[in-house]
Amino acid sequence: MPTSWTVEAKEPPPRDAHADRVWYGLWQPIWAARRIAGDPELLRESCYPALLLALVCAGVAILTTFPGLSTLRRFYQVFVALAPVPTVLLARHYAHLAVLAHQRAGGGPCEPLVEPLGRALKRALMQMVLIAIAVAPVSILVRWVPLVGAVVVKCVAGLWALHWIVINAFEGARVLLPGQTLESLDALEEQTPSPWFVRAMRALGERVPVLGGIATAFARFCDRLAKPWREELRLVEQHPSLAAGFALSTAVLLFTPVLNLFFRPVVLVAASHVLLRLALPCAARRGRGPGRLDEPPASS
Repeated sequence: MPTSWTVEAKEPPPRDAHADRVWYGLWQPIWAARRIAGDPELLRESCYPALLLALVCAGVAILTTFPGLSTLRRFYQVFVALAPVPTVLLARHYAHLAVLAHQRAGGGPCEPLVEPLGRALKRALMQMVLIAIAVAPVSILVRWVPLVGAVVVKCVAGLWALHWIVINAFEGARVLLPGQTLESLDALEEQTPSPWFVRAMRALGERVPVLGGIATAFARFCDRLAKPWREELRLVEQHPSLAAGFALSTAVLLFTPVLNLFFRPVVLVAASHVLLRLALPCAARRGRGPGRLDEPPASS
Protein backbone atom coordinates (compact mmCIF):
# COMPACT_ATOMS: atom_id res chain seq x y z
CA MET A 1 0.00 0.00 0.00
CA PRO A 2 1.42 3.41 -0.90
CA THR A 3 2.43 5.51 2.07
CA SER A 4 2.52 8.90 0.35
CA TRP A 5 -1.19 9.35 -0.25
CA THR A 6 -2.06 11.57 2.67
CA VAL A 7 1.44 13.05 2.80
CA GLU A 8 1.02 14.73 -0.60
CA ALA A 9 -2.56 15.84 0.00
CA LYS A 10 -3.06 19.45 1.07
CA GLU A 11 -5.98 20.67 3.09
CA PRO A 12 -8.67 22.71 1.31
CA PRO A 13 -8.03 26.47 1.39
CA PRO A 14 -10.16 28.65 3.70
CA ARG A 15 -13.77 28.96 2.61
CA ASP A 16 -13.43 32.65 1.78
CA ALA A 17 -10.43 32.02 -0.52
CA HIS A 18 -12.61 31.28 -3.54
CA ALA A 19 -9.92 31.42 -6.20
CA ASP A 20 -7.72 29.02 -4.25
CA ARG A 21 -10.65 26.67 -3.72
CA VAL A 22 -11.37 26.65 -7.47
CA TRP A 23 -7.77 25.59 -8.09
CA TYR A 24 -8.02 23.03 -5.32
CA GLY A 25 -11.11 21.48 -6.91
CA LEU A 26 -9.53 21.69 -10.36
CA TRP A 27 -6.53 19.70 -9.16
CA GLN A 28 -8.42 16.81 -7.56
CA PRO A 29 -9.09 14.63 -10.65
CA ILE A 30 -5.50 15.20 -11.79
CA TRP A 31 -4.27 14.18 -8.36
CA ALA A 32 -6.55 11.12 -8.40
CA ALA A 33 -5.31 10.03 -11.84
CA ARG A 34 -1.71 10.17 -10.58
CA ARG A 35 -2.62 8.16 -7.50
CA ILE A 36 -4.39 5.50 -9.55
CA ALA A 37 -1.39 5.22 -11.89
CA GLY A 38 0.93 4.73 -8.89
CA ASP A 39 -1.20 2.20 -7.00
CA PRO A 40 -1.32 -1.31 -8.59
CA GLU A 41 -4.50 -2.34 -6.78
CA LEU A 42 -6.36 0.87 -7.56
CA LEU A 43 -5.14 0.70 -11.17
CA ARG A 44 -6.36 -2.88 -11.53
CA GLU A 45 -9.77 -2.09 -10.06
CA SER A 46 -10.07 1.04 -12.22
CA CYS A 47 -9.04 -0.72 -15.42
CA TYR A 48 -11.64 -3.47 -15.22
CA PRO A 49 -14.75 -1.34 -16.00
CA ALA A 50 -12.77 0.87 -18.40
CA LEU A 51 -11.46 -2.05 -20.44
CA LEU A 52 -14.83 -3.79 -20.40
CA LEU A 53 -16.52 -0.66 -21.75
CA ALA A 54 -13.76 -0.19 -24.33
CA LEU A 55 -14.14 -3.77 -25.60
CA VAL A 56 -17.91 -3.39 -25.94
CA CYS A 57 -17.57 -0.04 -27.72
CA ALA A 58 -14.87 -1.39 -30.05
CA GLY A 59 -16.95 -4.43 -30.91
CA VAL A 60 -20.04 -2.37 -31.69
CA ALA A 61 -17.96 0.15 -33.66
CA ILE A 62 -16.36 -2.54 -35.82
CA LEU A 63 -19.65 -4.33 -36.50
CA THR A 64 -21.73 -1.22 -37.22
CA THR A 65 -19.33 1.11 -39.03
CA PHE A 66 -20.97 2.45 -42.16
CA PRO A 67 -19.22 3.72 -45.30
CA GLY A 68 -17.94 7.24 -44.72
CA LEU A 69 -17.99 6.91 -40.94
CA SER A 70 -14.65 6.12 -39.32
CA THR A 71 -14.43 3.32 -36.80
CA LEU A 72 -12.85 5.65 -34.22
CA ARG A 73 -15.66 8.16 -34.54
CA ARG A 74 -18.20 5.37 -34.20
CA PHE A 75 -16.33 4.10 -31.12
CA TYR A 76 -16.82 7.40 -29.32
CA GLN A 77 -20.44 7.65 -30.41
CA VAL A 78 -21.06 4.28 -28.78
CA PHE A 79 -18.99 5.31 -25.76
CA VAL A 80 -21.13 8.40 -25.18
CA ALA A 81 -24.29 6.31 -25.50
CA LEU A 82 -23.12 3.52 -23.18
CA ALA A 83 -21.13 5.55 -20.63
CA PRO A 84 -23.92 5.55 -17.98
CA VAL A 85 -24.54 1.79 -18.28
CA PRO A 86 -21.58 0.51 -16.20
CA THR A 87 -22.68 2.73 -13.33
CA VAL A 88 -25.72 0.49 -12.82
CA LEU A 89 -24.49 -2.88 -14.10
CA LEU A 90 -21.13 -2.62 -12.30
CA ALA A 91 -22.49 -0.89 -9.20
CA ARG A 92 -21.05 -3.53 -6.87
CA HIS A 93 -17.59 -3.15 -8.39
CA TYR A 94 -17.71 0.65 -8.07
CA ALA A 95 -18.93 0.34 -4.48
CA HIS A 96 -15.86 -1.75 -3.61
CA LEU A 97 -13.66 0.74 -5.49
CA ALA A 98 -15.15 3.52 -3.33
CA VAL A 99 -14.18 1.59 -0.19
CA LEU A 100 -10.64 1.14 -1.51
CA ALA A 101 -10.38 4.83 -2.43
CA HIS A 102 -11.77 5.86 0.97
CA GLN A 103 -9.19 3.77 2.81
CA ARG A 104 -6.29 4.82 0.56
CA ALA A 105 -7.15 8.46 1.19
CA GLY A 106 -6.82 7.95 4.93
CA GLY A 107 -10.38 7.01 5.89
CA GLY A 108 -11.25 4.48 8.56
CA PRO A 109 -13.13 1.18 8.35
CA CYS A 110 -16.16 1.16 6.08
CA GLU A 111 -18.35 -1.11 3.99
CA PRO A 112 -19.43 -0.83 0.35
CA LEU A 113 -22.74 0.91 -0.23
CA VAL A 114 -24.46 -1.58 -2.51
CA GLU A 115 -28.06 -0.98 -3.49
CA PRO A 116 -30.49 -3.61 -4.83
CA LEU A 117 -30.72 -3.49 -8.62
CA GLY A 118 -34.34 -2.34 -8.59
CA ARG A 119 -33.55 0.56 -6.28
CA ALA A 120 -30.53 1.56 -8.41
CA LEU A 121 -32.59 1.52 -11.61
CA LYS A 122 -35.32 3.58 -9.95
CA ARG A 123 -32.78 6.17 -8.81
CA ALA A 124 -31.25 6.32 -12.30
CA LEU A 125 -34.69 6.95 -13.83
CA MET A 126 -35.52 9.60 -11.22
CA GLN A 127 -32.27 11.40 -11.89
CA MET A 128 -32.78 11.29 -15.66
CA VAL A 129 -36.23 12.87 -15.29
CA LEU A 130 -35.00 15.46 -12.78
CA ILE A 131 -32.09 16.57 -14.95
CA ALA A 132 -34.40 16.85 -17.95
CA ILE A 133 -37.20 18.91 -16.37
CA ALA A 134 -35.79 20.91 -13.43
CA VAL A 135 -34.39 23.76 -15.54
CA ALA A 136 -36.97 23.44 -18.32
CA PRO A 137 -39.06 26.43 -17.12
CA VAL A 138 -35.98 28.67 -17.03
CA SER A 139 -34.87 27.47 -20.46
CA ILE A 140 -38.30 28.13 -21.96
CA LEU A 141 -38.41 31.68 -20.59
CA VAL A 142 -34.81 32.56 -21.48
CA ARG A 143 -35.16 31.20 -25.02
CA TRP A 144 -37.49 34.12 -25.84
CA VAL A 145 -34.83 36.72 -24.97
CA PRO A 146 -33.80 38.39 -28.26
CA LEU A 147 -30.34 37.74 -29.70
CA VAL A 148 -28.79 35.97 -26.70
CA GLY A 149 -31.62 33.65 -25.63
CA ALA A 150 -30.43 30.54 -27.47
CA VAL A 151 -26.84 31.03 -26.29
CA VAL A 152 -27.91 31.50 -22.68
CA VAL A 153 -30.03 28.35 -22.83
CA LYS A 154 -27.01 26.34 -24.00
CA CYS A 155 -24.89 27.82 -21.21
CA VAL A 156 -27.54 26.96 -18.61
CA ALA A 157 -27.79 23.41 -19.93
CA GLY A 158 -24.01 23.02 -19.83
CA LEU A 159 -23.71 24.34 -16.27
CA TRP A 160 -26.59 22.12 -15.16
CA ALA A 161 -24.84 19.07 -16.67
CA LEU A 162 -21.55 19.97 -14.96
CA HIS A 163 -23.42 20.41 -11.68
CA TRP A 164 -24.73 16.84 -11.91
CA ILE A 165 -21.33 15.44 -12.86
CA VAL A 166 -20.10 16.64 -9.48
CA ILE A 167 -23.23 15.36 -7.69
CA ASN A 168 -22.74 11.91 -9.22
CA ALA A 169 -19.06 11.91 -8.30
CA PHE A 170 -19.82 12.52 -4.62
CA GLU A 171 -22.66 10.00 -4.70
CA GLY A 172 -20.36 7.33 -6.15
CA ALA A 173 -17.80 7.95 -3.41
CA ARG A 174 -20.24 7.26 -0.56
CA VAL A 175 -19.58 4.29 1.71
CA LEU A 176 -21.27 2.79 4.74
CA LEU A 177 -19.45 3.87 7.88
CA PRO A 178 -19.65 1.71 11.01
CA GLY A 179 -23.24 1.56 12.21
CA GLN A 180 -24.73 2.95 9.00
CA THR A 181 -27.30 1.16 6.82
CA LEU A 182 -29.26 2.07 3.72
CA GLU A 183 -32.22 2.78 5.99
CA SER A 184 -30.22 5.20 8.15
CA LEU A 185 -29.01 7.04 5.04
CA ASP A 186 -32.60 7.30 3.82
CA ALA A 187 -33.58 8.77 7.19
CA LEU A 188 -30.73 11.29 6.90
CA GLU A 189 -31.97 12.34 3.46
CA GLU A 190 -35.40 13.05 4.95
CA GLN A 191 -33.79 15.43 7.47
CA THR A 192 -31.64 17.24 4.91
CA PRO A 193 -33.06 20.52 3.55
CA SER A 194 -34.42 20.67 0.02
CA PRO A 195 -31.89 21.64 -2.68
CA TRP A 196 -31.36 25.18 -3.84
CA PHE A 197 -33.35 24.94 -7.08
CA VAL A 198 -36.39 23.57 -5.22
CA ARG A 199 -36.22 26.42 -2.70
CA ALA A 200 -35.93 28.90 -5.58
CA MET A 201 -39.04 27.50 -7.25
CA ARG A 202 -40.96 27.60 -3.97
CA ALA A 203 -39.95 31.21 -3.42
CA LEU A 204 -41.13 32.05 -6.94
CA GLY A 205 -44.41 30.28 -6.29
CA GLU A 206 -45.02 32.39 -3.20
CA ARG A 207 -44.49 35.66 -5.05
CA VAL A 208 -46.10 35.07 -8.45
CA PRO A 209 -49.89 35.34 -8.62
CA VAL A 210 -51.99 32.78 -10.53
CA LEU A 211 -49.05 30.71 -11.76
CA GLY A 212 -47.59 30.47 -8.25
CA GLY A 213 -49.56 27.31 -7.48
CA ILE A 214 -48.13 25.59 -10.55
CA ALA A 215 -44.60 26.61 -9.56
CA THR A 216 -45.13 25.30 -6.02
CA ALA A 217 -46.50 21.97 -7.27
CA PHE A 218 -43.58 21.67 -9.70
CA ALA A 219 -41.16 22.39 -6.83
CA ARG A 220 -42.73 19.59 -4.74
CA PHE A 221 -42.38 17.15 -7.64
CA CYS A 222 -38.71 18.07 -8.21
CA ASP A 223 -38.06 17.79 -4.48
CA ARG A 224 -39.34 14.21 -4.44
CA LEU A 225 -37.14 13.36 -7.41
CA ALA A 226 -34.09 15.02 -5.82
CA LYS A 227 -34.45 13.40 -2.39
CA PRO A 228 -31.81 10.67 -2.96
CA TRP A 229 -29.18 13.35 -3.71
CA ARG A 230 -30.01 15.93 -1.05
CA GLU A 231 -26.74 15.33 0.80
CA GLU A 232 -24.60 15.71 -2.32
CA LEU A 233 -26.59 18.74 -3.47
CA ARG A 234 -26.10 20.35 -0.07
CA LEU A 235 -22.37 19.71 -0.19
CA VAL A 236 -22.03 21.41 -3.58
CA GLU A 237 -24.15 24.32 -2.35
CA GLN A 238 -21.90 24.73 0.71
CA HIS A 239 -18.67 24.61 -1.34
CA PRO A 240 -19.53 26.27 -4.69
CA SER A 241 -16.04 27.43 -5.66
CA LEU A 242 -14.42 24.08 -4.88
CA ALA A 243 -17.21 22.29 -6.78
CA ALA A 244 -16.76 24.63 -9.75
CA GLY A 245 -13.08 23.74 -10.06
CA PHE A 246 -13.87 20.05 -9.66
CA ALA A 247 -16.53 20.28 -12.39
CA LEU A 248 -14.23 22.01 -14.88
CA SER A 249 -11.48 19.44 -14.40
CA THR A 250 -13.84 16.48 -14.73
CA ALA A 251 -15.36 18.01 -17.87
CA VAL A 252 -11.91 18.18 -19.48
CA LEU A 253 -11.30 14.59 -18.45
CA LEU A 254 -14.64 13.49 -19.91
CA PHE A 255 -13.79 14.94 -23.32
CA THR A 256 -10.17 13.74 -23.46
CA PRO A 257 -9.82 10.66 -25.71
CA VAL A 258 -8.58 7.47 -23.96
CA LEU A 259 -8.59 9.14 -20.54
CA ASN A 260 -12.37 9.44 -20.66
CA LEU A 261 -12.61 5.65 -20.45
CA PHE A 262 -11.26 6.03 -16.90
CA PHE A 263 -13.55 8.97 -16.18
CA ARG A 264 -15.71 7.35 -13.49
CA PRO A 265 -12.87 5.66 -11.52
CA VAL A 266 -10.83 8.88 -11.54
CA VAL A 267 -13.67 11.13 -10.36
CA LEU A 268 -14.70 8.54 -7.76
CA VAL A 269 -11.20 8.49 -6.25
CA ALA A 270 -11.03 12.29 -6.42
CA ALA A 271 -14.42 12.64 -4.74
CA SER A 272 -13.41 10.24 -1.97
CA HIS A 273 -10.39 12.40 -1.27
CA VAL A 274 -12.44 15.62 -1.26
CA LEU A 275 -15.00 14.17 1.16
CA LEU A 276 -12.28 13.13 3.58
CA ARG A 277 -10.37 16.42 3.30
CA LEU A 278 -13.58 18.31 4.12
CA ALA A 279 -14.21 15.97 7.04
CA LEU A 280 -10.81 16.51 8.68
CA PRO A 281 -11.57 19.87 10.35
CA CYS A 282 -14.45 18.37 12.32
CA ALA A 283 -14.70 15.41 14.64
CA ALA A 284 -15.52 11.85 13.64
CA ARG A 285 -17.53 11.60 10.45
CA ARG A 286 -19.60 8.70 11.73
CA GLY A 287 -23.30 9.21 11.23
CA ARG A 288 -22.87 12.22 8.98
CA GLY A 289 -23.67 12.43 5.29
CA PRO A 290 -21.26 14.21 2.95
CA GLY A 291 -23.41 17.34 2.97
CA ARG A 292 -22.63 17.91 6.66
CA LEU A 293 -18.93 17.23 6.70
CA ASP A 294 -17.95 20.78 7.45
CA GLU A 295 -20.42 21.35 10.27
CA PRO A 296 -18.96 21.51 13.75
CA PRO A 297 -19.48 18.40 15.86
CA ALA A 298 -22.26 18.44 18.37
CA SER A 299 -21.13 19.04 21.93
CA SER A 300 -21.14 15.96 24.12
